[in-house]
Formats: sequence, structure tokens, C-alpha cells
Amino acid sequence: MRATARKRVRAQAALAVALVTWCVGVGHASKDAPVPDWVLQASTDTPLQGGWRDAKAVFLLEDTLLTVEPDGRAVERYRAVVKILRPQGRDYAKPIAGFSKDEKLESFHVWSIGQDGHRYTMKDSEYVEIGDVGAEEGVLYGDVRVRVASPPGADPGGVVAWEYVKQLPPYFAEDTWGFQNPVPTVRSVYEIDLPGGWHEEAVWSRHARVDPVETIPGHFRWEQANIDGIDLSDVPLAPEWEALAGKMTVHFSADPLPEGDALWSKIGNWYYNLAAPRSEGGGEAASTARMLAGDGDFMTRLARVADFMQQQIRYVAIEVGIGGWQPHPAQDIFRSRYGDCKDKATLTVAMLAAVGIRAAWVSVDDRRGVIDPNAPSLFGNHMIAAIEIPKGYVNPRLQAVVTTHSGRRYLIFDPTNPYVPVGQLPDYEQGSYGVLAAGEDSQLIHLPILNPDAESIDRRAKFELAADGTLKGDVTILRYGALSGRMRGRLAMDSDKEQRELVERSLQRDFSTFTLDGEKVAHVRELDQPLEMNYQVTAPQYAKGAGSLLLVRPRVVGSDAEGLDDKPRKVPISFEGVGTWRDDFDVKIPVGYAVDDVPDPVSMDVGFATYHSEVKAESGTLHYKREYVLKKLELEPGEYVKLRKLEAAIATDENSDAVLKKQ
Repeated sequence: MRATARKRVRAQAALAVALVTWCVGVGHASKDAPVPDWVLQASTDTPLQGGWRDAKAVFLLEDTLLTVEPDGRAVERYRAVVKILRPQGRDYAKPIAGFSKDEKLESFHVWSIGQDGHRYTMKDSEYVEIGDVGAEEGVLYGDVRVRVASPPGADPGGVVAWEYVKQLPPYFAEDTWGFQNPVPTVRSVYEIDLPGGWHEEAVWSRHARVDPVETIPGHFRWEQANIDGIDLSDVPLAPEWEALAGKMTVHFSADPLPEGDALWSKIGNWYYNLAAPRSEGGGEAASTARMLAGDGDFMTRLARVADFMQQQIRYVAIEVGIGGWQPHPAQDIFRSRYGDCKDKATLTVAMLAAVGIRAAWVSVDDRRGVIDPNAPSLFGNHMIAAIEIPKGYVNPRLQAVVTTHSGRRYLIFDPTNPYVPVGQLPDYEQGSYGVLAAGEDSQLIHLPILNPDAESIDRRAKFELAADGTLKGDVTILRYGALSGRMRGRLAMDSDKEQRELVERSLQRDFSTFTLDGEKVAHVRELDQPLEMNYQVTAPQYAKGAGSLLLVRPRVVGSDAEGLDDKPRKVPISFEGVGTWRDDFDVKIPVGYAVDDVPDPVSMDVGFATYHSEVKAESGTLHYKREYVLKKLELEPGEYVKLRKLEAAIATDENSDAVLKKQ
């Protein structure tokens, strides 16, 4: 499913130009050729704010004009001027223009001014067209193309500018102005020109509302100046960049536009009307669904259809024109046994309907926080399903449940992810927002955050320590719930050699030298079973001798500590997922030694997480046990102090030694 943001296309520029620079003849650009006045005006020496001195680059200007024709079609003219301040800033001065069957590119021009003042105008023959380099894995064919350029003079101190004009798809009635970039922006302008009698409704995300200036009737203009960049490159546990960036989405229509929840409902209904006809009809898909379901109860019917969708329908996308948004007919998806996210959601809706279960579509973004509940828009990059639960029906397997304004309960299910069972939800979707496209029940919904108890990793091990410090043992790791999804996906694609290398890399964090033996993995695709990994390890000189003493770390394998810095925190903290991590290790001490000292127990409760660990000595064995529970996905910047305190305690506990004394 295609995202609608211009920023997303522009972010692909660095890769696009890197792929084609070798074949772009920059030496033929016209030197000292005329450069437009708007480029010269923007590139005139402008004092930069003191806080921008370390920036890689600066957008001196971004200027967008959207002209809406009486028939509803819109033409976009976009301009950008970027000054490169550091070598890494070249990545932000990559001219690019995306287009497709329904987005005709009318013109594309690029200019540059070198540090020495020489001006260049690139020729049409120097541009290169390639496929969409940002297309996700699994896209067999997409009609999105990009035109890119690699202009001369794109070095520190140089300026690069470009302009394109293109038609927007006729089925869209909104546009997003992303005025905040990873690097600072001196000036950003957005204008929309509407036919007489038309209406506009602007919604703002991560920024206070700014009223436009109506320069002439139907022509609205917004402007922002001196906008700080959002650089998250060295920020630990950072949220998605687009979850923080300020933007405005403007909706336009010949009819009056609703606001707030009503606008979200309108967006959901637009997609419902686009997708619902593709789920209709019986045929083989319906008969197969009934055969799978048999006469089972609600959970049985649901689970069997869901398993078929996850395991039998491959992810392969073919997207042409509106096909980037509208799914293929369910019967076609069933026969070909492949489809993209919206296709798989549509076939899910159709097959569940055949067995008496109502389902609908949910448009989401797999980057948590990108969809802003205060800014209704089509912004998103993924499609999943919402399955209506019968009134009064309760089953402990149904964990990812939301209740809508109408009182209906829906199970949120991602049929694209083959490694998270129905009833649960991938961690990257939890806590996000989505647009439920369900006819009269269409609305914005808050996707659930699962209970940490349902998402767990248990590490269990038994070791024997020799008098020379050598440690031998057997380790078992069990992963439950959605927390197992990422590892299941990786292991399903890895060879035996790659699986072994994965274990070896994890053990390199715990042992300076070791030998791995007997590693095996079980239940990678059996989603009703915990993912199990087992191996045997031998680590020479694990315990360190000091005279008659041996120092041994009871927390032998696995770390739950995060590497944090001590810089003031300005952005929210974002975790990969909630969950519970448990360790239960036994270390049998060598004959002739007794336990002289053990680390103190640790017990912390910081509200968003709890941590408990304890080391005991019983019958010649060290017992290490701990539990770490993370209850929240996101924290405000002010809680960074608590998090650092917690992480310091975890790191200290993980590296503490018990003392064994020779008798």
C-alpha cells in the first residue's frame, strides 16, 4: 500500500542518486547558465541561527503550490533550495521527482551553485529515470518511477535547487505539507488555489494551528520560518522521525467538509467504498473457507481462516495506478495465492464472511506514532483487518481487541505477518492509530497494547563450573506471543549455518571465548507453541581467579540493559514493545569451594517498568533469578532520568560477581 507523503518520496533520493550517479554525466551541465530569481534570492547569504551551526545542510526554501481544477484534479508545483554545510549534507541535496500512471510529471528542472560561485543548469539528457527504489520488499511490479539528478557543485558550501510540476492522482482530495525536515529549514511556503465556491479544511500535526492568508478569493497561503531540524541519528530509543515532524494536511472539496471525528469517518468510508466491492462474491474462496471452518465455533472458524491467510497467501504486490490503494478482487487473490497487504486484508474479509464472521479494513502505518489522531488524513503505508467479535463472546486468545463508538468489539489482525498468531498484534503496530473502514462504523481507532504477561522471553539454563574457571551448560530460550514474531521471521529464512551464527553473535556479548554445540530451534511456524531455542556452550576461563577466590557472574547469558547516553532528553522515548523477560539460571560450583558472597538483590519499580533479581546459594549451587516487566511503549522525555536510573541498576546487576572461596 502506498504512502501519500511527499517527504517519503524525497527521503528515497539519497539511495536513488547513489544507484545512478555513475551513469549521470554531470560534466555536461551548462556552466554559468541563467538560474531562476527564486533560487538566487533564497541562496543569498542568510545568517543561520546559532543552534544550526552543526547541521549537515539547511533547506533555504521549500515552496509548494497546489492548483485545483474545477473537475477536482490538482496540479502540484514544488520548489526546493538546499545549502550543503557538511559532507553528509549531500544526502539532503538530491533532486528527485516521483511519478506514475496517475501522477503525470509535467516538468523537472535542476540548478546548482558551487562553492566558487559558478552556476549550473542541468540538461534534460542528464536526468535518469529508475524504478521506485523505496518500494518495499515483495513488490513484483509497481508503476511508480522517479526522475533523479546528480548536479555539479553539490559540495559543502554549494547550493542545489530543483523544481517539478506534476498532476496528483484524481482520486485524492487532500495534500500534506511537511514543513519540518531532519535538517533546519529557513523558509517553507504552502499555497492552494481552489475553484470558486470550493472549501478547504486544514488539520495540523505536531504544531499549533496557523491560519492562512487568503491573498485572493480561493487562494490560501501558509508560511513557516526558521524551523529546527529533527536529527535522531544518535538518539537512543528514538521514535520514528515522522512521528515528531510538524506537518499540515489540507482537504479540499466542492462540498462543505466535516471536522474531527466526522472527517476520520469520511476517510474510512472513502476506503470502504473503494475496497468493499472487491470482497464480494462466492466462488472457490468462499467454498474453501467453509471447508476449512467446518462446524467449529467462532474461534475455530476464525483461526482456520487466519492460518490459511498467513501460511498459504504469499506477500507479492502488483500496484498500478489506483491499484496502489484499491485491492484486487478477492477471487483473483485466492486463485493466484498472492497479494499485498490490502489484498490479503480483502481476502480475509471475504473468506470470513463466507463462514459467518464480519470483518473490515484498517489503514495503519507500521511506524508507530506517524498517524496523528488530531490530524485526519490518508497518511499510512499498511492495511490490516478488524474482525467483529460476537456480543458477549469471550476467549483468552483474543487479546488485540478494541471497542468502537458503536459498542462493537473488533479483533485487530494483521494477515500479512505470518509469525504473529491471530488474537495478537505485531509489536510495531501496538499503540498506533488506524482508520477503520467499516461502512457506518468507520472511524479512527487506537490499536491495543497487549498485556506484558502475554509477551515474554524465558531464559533457563543449568551450568557446571570447574575449578579452573571453565563453565559448561545447557541453555533454553522460550519466546511467547508477539515478541517471538521478529525472531520467528528471521529463523524461518535462515539456513542452519546462519542460525548457528546468530547464536554465536549473541554469545559474544557474554563470553570472551566459547565453544557452541548442539544448537537447535523448534516451533518456528507453529504459532500456537512457544518459539524454542536450545544450545550447549563451553566457556573457558569464565570465572576469574584471585588467590583462593573465584569470581563468577551469576547472570551468565542474555542482557536486558539498554545503552543510554547522559545528554538532556528532548524527544519521547520509544520501546520496541512491552513484555516480560525472565531468567532462571543454576550454576553448580566446583568441589572444594564454598560461596563466600553473593550480589545484593535488586528491586525497582519506576511505574512504567519493574525489575527484580536475586542470587541465592543452596546445596553447592548458585541460583540466579530475575524478572523485568516493561509496561509502556512510550515515555515522555521527562522520564528519561528514571529510565537511566533503571538501566544503571540493570547493568550493575548483570555484571555483578559472586565470590567463591576455596576451602
